[in-house]
Amino acid sequence: MSADSPSTDDPLPDFLSSSTSLLLNKSTDLFNDILESAVEPFGLRSKDFIVLTAIDSMGPQSQQQLARTHGIDRTTMVSVVDGLERHGLVQRARNPDDRRKYAIGLTTEGQALLRHKLGPAMLNALDTFLAPFTPDERELFNKFLWRLVHERAPAEPPGGAGAP
Repeated sequence: MSADSPSTDDPLPDFLSSSTSLLLNKSTDLFNDILESAVEPFGLRSKDFIVLTAIDSMGPQSQQQLARTHGIDRTTMVSVVDGLERHGLVQRARNPDDRRKYAIGLTTEGQALLRHKLGPAMLNALDTFLAPFTPDERELFNKFLWRLVHERAPAEPPGGAGAP
């Protein structure tokens, strides 16, 4: 567990033990720690895995697209892509639609590592994280998370529904 991550074993005061925001933050920290441990044997970090997976599923993208889509600041994204390039897992190529930009794509080695080693490591990390849940609870948990993220009503304008 990282020095910045709160311990999941420390008891919480009653008013915090049912705080949705605190529990979400602690669960995110816990999963990040589990994922970091899963990808560390490959010399990678969780952000590396996220970027490799994004490129694999959506094709070559600019660093800016990757940063924006995955909530990674641009400076960190440069560092992540540089590290992945040093490992031979991604390559920069001129974007055919805009020659001023580069598209980041997976190398053959990057694809192989992701599909044959990192993918299974991620599934094991997810199983570890979700171990307290039954299979039905896991499915329900994912449905609830999906709804929280993707099924939001449009935001109401400031000042309420009747605001100009």
